[in-house]
Amino acid sequence: MRNLNETTGWHTTHQYFQKFLNWNEHEQLHILERMLSKLSHNQLFVMQKFIQPMLQRDFIALLPQHLSEMILANVDARTLAACEAVSSDWRNVLARGQLWRKLIERNVRKDNMWRGLSEKRKWRKYILVSRDTASFAICEHYKMNYDVLQLFPKVVADIDKIEANWHKGIYKLSSINCRSENSKGVYCLQYDDEKIVSGLRDNVIKVWNRSDLSCERVLSGHTGSVLCLQYDDRVIISGSSDATVRVWDVATGECLNTLIHHCEAVLHLRFNDGIMVTCSKDRSIAVWDMVSPREINLRRVLVGHRAAVNVVDFDDRYIVSASGDRTIKVWSADNLEFVRTLSGHKRGIACLQYRGRLVVSGSSDNSIRLWDIHSGVCLRVLEGHEELVRCIRFDDKRIVSGAYDGYVKDSCLGFGSLSFQQHTGRVFRLQFDDFQIVSSSHDDTILIWDFLVEPEPPSSASSDTLEPTIGSSIQSSSAERTTITTSNSERSPPGTPPRRRSEMYLGAAPSSSYDDGPIALFVEPYEVETLAQYEARFPDVSP
Repeated sequence: MRNLNETTGWHTTHQYFQKFLNWNEHEQLHILERMLSKLSHNQLFVMQKFIQPMLQRDFIALLPQHLSEMILANVDARTLAACEAVSSDWRNVLARGQLWRKLIERNVRKDNMWRGLSEKRKWRKYILVSRDTASFAICEHYKMNYDVLQLFPKVVADIDKIEANWHKGIYKLSSINCRSENSKGVYCLQYDDEKIVSGLRDNVIKVWNRSDLSCERVLSGHTGSVLCLQYDDRVIISGSSDATVRVWDVATGECLNTLIHHCEAVLHLRFNDGIMVTCSKDRSIAVWDMVSPREINLRRVLVGHRAAVNVVDFDDRYIVSASGDRTIKVWSADNLEFVRTLSGHKRGIACLQYRGRLVVSGSSDNSIRLWDIHSGVCLRVLEGHEELVRCIRFDDKRIVSGAYDGYVKDSCLGFGSLSFQQHTGRVFRLQFDDFQIVSSSHDDTILIWDFLVEPEPPSSASSDTLEPTIGSSIQSSSAERTTITTSNSERSPPGTPPRRRSEMYLGAAPSSSYDDGPIALFVEPYEVETLAQYEARFPDVSP
């Protein structure tokens, strides 16, 4: 009897189900709504467990291959790794679309650190290559030695190591000896991956090979110290205490042009996109139109400073100048009219960099100031140097400055700053990127501080020292010295009197009569606030 009742019940249920299937969608929803309203809370919970998986769809597996690739090609590394673990279908999409490789390509194109590592580690040519056009040999080499699944974590580890080296002060030090019979300092420099171009007190420009640090070329023509220079892929332009600006051919070293306008030393210059700006001890700023290396025409002279103009910088909006009169002046790059004065330094300003909305300046009042160029407001004052701040550069992560003191105190940002003390004279110029600092000094040397280094374990002999040297000094030639070393943050004990200030007149090149002393490269951990965060805090303000 029980089996008969079960069979009859199943038959009746089947009949109801068939009727349900024959109803239209509106009728089906109506009966389901009524049935659900009669269920208990526990029954509804059980129903939810049945229904929820039915509502999920594997859109990556269901979409056409090219659409799935487009979606996953826009995620970050962490998400991409999670996608690989979802299913074999998702892994196949990643593999067929070479999405790890595309992620590396994207990082190389948009991030300076990735771009630099791709060149220095020699794997860029295997990543940025089309499988359709690359030779079989290159593709096989790529498959064997540059598997992207292994490459990505290696690059991330490389980046972490470089950042750790910056924070701990671990670097490989290389030295170029620029000393000659008449040389008494290296006033200016610029570098790239192939060369370093330096301007010397003995009136010449020297070009050094980056691979072996040998001198490739000497450019002679100035009759005074070479105080400033800049180059691109076509020309080197230099300014001198002989009051002239000279234009040189990068490839041949030939002097193409000599500009005679300023009546005293040319202290600084910048050029870009057909415009050049020079400044002088004669208190003036000259704006030039660069038609060609042999045709450079004076457009206008800007006058307003009451002392030597030590440094200029500009973009398509503003020209910014700093002077021994303690002020920074802002000029319109469009009509060359005066815009505003930034005041706050207590003594003459020796160095400056301008980028985006931010101006960073260094002064003989021993301080570094950060300014909003639109409003003219001083955003922050960094103190730590005990003598004149001669040169300064910054990027999104840090501020690096060179001064005439021997140590660096903690900054007002609350981080321990690093003091790199290797020069035996005062620093005159520096430049840096994600991997290195290159600095020049009154001691006739150019130092290269390379943070892309894998240090050896410290020896037992150095383990008891406060500032251990990792590895040993290698005397490779008279023009080169290489060491790997660490530098610790230094703090002056309470009550320590400040060192004697330099009384250098900021309008002229420093005299050789100034006694030499150690210099400090001030590495300020500026990552406490990125430029994007800074811009969010200070919205646009009309000039």
